[in-house]
This record gives sequence, structure tokens and C-alpha cells, in this order.
Amino acid sequence: MKRLWILLLVAALCATNVLFAQEKNPKAMIQARLEYMQKNLTLSGQENQNFWKVYQEYLNAEMKTMDTYRKNLEKQGIKLGAPGTNKEIIEKLTDKQLTYLQDQKFEMRKNMLNLETTYYKKFKAILKPHTIQRMYDLEYKFKKTMAEKKKEAKKEEPLFVNPGKKKR
Repeated sequence: MKRLWILLLVAALCATNVLFAQEKNPKAMIQARLEYMQKNLTLSGQENQNFWKVYQEYLNAEMKTMDTYRKNLEKQGIKLGAPGTNKEIIEKLTDKQLTYLQDQKFEMRKNMLNLETTYYKKFKAILKPHTIQRMYDLEYKFKKTMAEKKKEAKKEEPLFVNPGKKKR
């Protein structure tokens, strides 16, 4: 038991280093999310035995869905950055590219909903309803924390990257 607590503590410390890696390394982001959930979601013995494998499958399927979305956009010459940073990129797209982007966005959202529905059924077979709700609450909290940390990191960026070039 002591080893488990030490492992969880080390994992939590490692996760803080990984938190800013989401754009550059989606697998690191999945690992950080998994470690956060393992640290904060208390499960019974039977739940614990079955849940983590299914949850990791869910995270990998989610990453694959997002990866497919990005690759489909790149095939059309559309390379987006992090959400909230694409205004200038989107303004430069042709009508055809913009229509394709919007179509792909709806397709990705549909695929994500199908994925969430599929895995909700799997979670329901393993976890109690209150535990499922706690899991979703923790996922929301993790994503919100990530967004806040990213926002804080952006505030700390220097205003000038190169002399004479102001960074927005």
C-alpha cells in the first residue's frame, strides 16, 4: 500500500511537468490525465480491477478521433493551433477550406459523441452511477485546470520575441 501511495505521488509530480505538453505531445497529455484520474478517483477493489483498462482505451480512442480530425484538415492545407489562437488562420482560409473545416468540425463532434456514448455504456457496466458522475466531474476539473494553466503561461510570455516584432 505504501508503494502505491509513493507511486501516485511521483506520478502526480511528473504530471505537473507534462501539463503543458498537450499540443506537442498528445500521449503525454493522456498520461497526465490518466494519472490525475488515478490520483483523484477512488474506486472499490472490483471497480479498480476493471475500470482503468477501459478508461485508457477511451482516452486512446479520443486521441485517435482528434488525430483523424487534424489529419483531415491538414490534407486540405488547414493547420490549426490551439483553440482560441486561430482567428488569423481562419480569416485567411478560402471559402472551400472554411466549409471543409466546418464540415469536419461537425463530423468530429459527432464521432466524439458516439465515442462517449459507447464508453458510457462500458463505464456503466463497471461503475456505480455516483462514481461515473465523479469521473465526469474530475475530467471537467482537469480540463478547466489545464486551460487555466495554459492561460497563465501565455500571460508570462514575453511581449517581444524578436526586437521590432511584437508578439500577439
